[in-house]
Amino acid sequence: MKRVSMIAFLGMVIFLLFLANNGFGSEDQPISQKESTVAVGLDPDNPGKETPSKAKTAKKSADADRNRQDYMPEKSEVIYTQRTLEETVSQLPEVQVIAVTPLPGMGQPLENLPGNYQLAKGETWLRQEEFSLPQFMERNMASVNEVNLNGNPFLPNINYRGFAASPIPGTPVGISVFYDGVRINEPFTNNVLWDYVPQLAVSTMEVVPGSNPIYGQNTLGGALVIQTKDGRRNPGSMIQDYAGAWGTNDLEFQHGGYKGKWDWFLSGNWFSQEGWRQQSSSYVKQLFGKIGYHDEGTGTDIHLEYTGADNLLNILGPTPVDMIQTAGNSMIYTGPNPQHDNLNLVNLFATQALTEEWTIGGNAYFRESDFSFNNGNIANNVDQFLGFNYPLDAQALDENGMPIPAGEWDFGNINQTGAGARIQGQWDKKLGSMENYMIAGASFDWSQSIFNSGFYPAAMGANYNNITIPGFPFQQQFVVPGFSDFVGLYLTDTFSPTPWFHLTGALRDNYAQITIGGFGVDNNGETVSLNAAERFQQLTPAAGFTFQPLMAFGIHDPQIKDLTFFFNYSESFRAPMPGEITGANPVIPVILPIAQLGDPMLAPVLAQTFESGLRGSIKPSQLSWALSFYRTDIANNIVFQNTGHSSAGFFQNVAAERNQGVEITLQGNYKKLGWFANWSFLEATFQSSLFLENAISPSVPVSPGNRLPNLPEQMFKAGISYQIFPRWLISADFQYYSSRFLYGDWANVYPMLRGFSVLNIQSYVTINRYVQLFAFATNVFNEFYAGAGMISQNVFTGAPNGGTIVPFITPGSPFGIWGGARITF
Repeated sequence: MKRVSMIAFLGMVIFLLFLANNGFGSEDQPISQKESTVAVGLDPDNPGKETPSKAKTAKKSADADRNRQDYMPEKSEVIYTQRTLEETVSQLPEVQVIAVTPLPGMGQPLENLPGNYQLAKGETWLRQEEFSLPQFMERNMASVNEVNLNGNPFLPNINYRGFAASPIPGTPVGISVFYDGVRINEPFTNNVLWDYVPQLAVSTMEVVPGSNPIYGQNTLGGALVIQTKDGRRNPGSMIQDYAGAWGTNDLEFQHGGYKGKWDWFLSGNWFSQEGWRQQSSSYVKQLFGKIGYHDEGTGTDIHLEYTGADNLLNILGPTPVDMIQTAGNSMIYTGPNPQHDNLNLVNLFATQALTEEWTIGGNAYFRESDFSFNNGNIANNVDQFLGFNYPLDAQALDENGMPIPAGEWDFGNINQTGAGARIQGQWDKKLGSMENYMIAGASFDWSQSIFNSGFYPAAMGANYNNITIPGFPFQQQFVVPGFSDFVGLYLTDTFSPTPWFHLTGALRDNYAQITIGGFGVDNNGETVSLNAAERFQQLTPAAGFTFQPLMAFGIHDPQIKDLTFFFNYSESFRAPMPGEITGANPVIPVILPIAQLGDPMLAPVLAQTFESGLRGSIKPSQLSWALSFYRTDIANNIVFQNTGHSSAGFFQNVAAERNQGVEITLQGNYKKLGWFANWSFLEATFQSSLFLENAISPSVPVSPGNRLPNLPEQMFKAGISYQIFPRWLISADFQYYSSRFLYGDWANVYPMLRGFSVLNIQSYVTINRYVQLFAFATNVFNEFYAGAGMISQNVFTGAPNGGTIVPFITPGSPFGIWGGARITF
């Protein structure tokens, strides 16, 4: 299947090159201003296609402004430099349009929708030069923090309002991620492999707040909607390369063009980094290609795209603080821990205008993901460590002179194949003088997964790396095929009885069926059948409104624009995934790369979110702002617990949790200065009494009000950008995070991870219309910090009870600097 997908992609590449070599380039439009366009903070440019209302009128006006700019005669060399911030602001459309479903091409004006939506555009993260898209979110977006227990820049947990989108199988995930209409949460365990997302190909990214039912399975706290570039909106070519700290080298390219009704886009990325910690290298290869057909006269828009990735990443995990204090920040606990990710994704999506009022859209996709891991871990039974200081060059022996396995070298593979389709109709019609916008749709997602895992009993070698022991063969642990079917029927409608009052409602019927087979090996070495089938069904609603008081009372203040009050209630649902059902028997432990699953008859998770707030803008200073209050109550959340000293553990339902908080976002421009700032407060707590387990105790009492781990209460982020000269732009961004509790410290009794702050800077110099030089630095003041941690026992210290209880932390990256060049033509 991989071979077929690669042949399809190579055929697409050949077709694109044929078009380019035969004159079908972007000569119809000058390309003096491409990805060097300056954007500040979270760019509010339109991320989707507007509906045939005032949003469509605004879009046409904005497109006309952009086209006039692109066709301007080259009167001075300033034309060849980056667009100034003043020009950028002058071309912003008056109406921001928000995607209201995962499919590209359908959206509504922000003023109609309740909630604090956050939008970003590709030029912004291209300018900041992050290694991965999660780093951009962590540095810019309100209520987002990174929990990187892995220690790899491409594999962090991204938490939004306390809900995770995590690459670690077994982590409770509460955010759904859509990529041109395809849900890319992995079908076996709901995790998100961020290294599959080709950052350079991303055009827009939208954070949808709350438990929006339209986005279906797993949208407990929010959804992330990603849309990719195409050749019509992104013509021209670009190639860039940068290098610097930690053996980093990154080569990226993109080419887009159009001719008549056809357009095409191609991008690629080859990234390599040795890393600043031991065994922390990353090698990322990504390719993206898209062919499109657009007929303005018939209202037809069709795109066929391919996304591929072949990545080798090392995941380090947290290290005991006492080992870091002795051996330095680069120290790791155990190894080796390589992970190989491979992706092939083909997606066809289209929209067709049927009449002035009706539009139909849909997509169909095929996705193949292969995830392989190799983890060196401490053995779950560490009796051999008791009472002696374990030497790195020796191995404890039993009474027969045989080495006692001190480690466990885990191997596993999750091969996942998925396919699905979504179809929806949009009805945009005035009912008398009242506007009404309705979308009805259906989605179907099918997947097949095959999970294999096992381990070698191992000894500890040099640098805490596991080595096999002669005479101890490989022990197969699991062979589990799994199947899942998700079906959704949904309806959303926004009714506007007046221009200043908009009512929004939504409803989704969710159906999930999970089936697994195969076998597992229990703690006594017995082979146990794992055949199981689960069915879930849940109806989830949403309702809200927006109200513009100034317009309602006839107040016309030229300085205050778009003042809007909003309120929304929403529900969403998550069924247990095949990987969780696989570990339903606690006596059959499941070892995944970091987390282990295992729980008795998991119940589905239900989230209920209330959100209200205000937003608006002040025109003279080009200031936009938002204030939002939210509360999400979660029933039956699935929480992971460590047991023993390895990565073993299990999941169980928690009756009640609550995430509530406040967000304030600000963004402004003044002449050549642009800036943004946001502050958020999060209170994420257990709301029921229970007992949980960790590596220290099998029974930790938890009380209502105990805080959830690795989630800071307060976050503050700010950034500025200033164009000193027409050819020179400088920018900086700053993040502050307050203290947080360690993972496993369910009762909040251990010292917290201290708060920290980080400053990053960037500088860009435009040489001419083709060449731009840039440099960027992270953690400028070289602050030592830990963004994530857990409480456990360091077995290498030889304490009488199996190890010293210490915090395990993943150190944040130290000061690093990089430089490179970008060529556009």
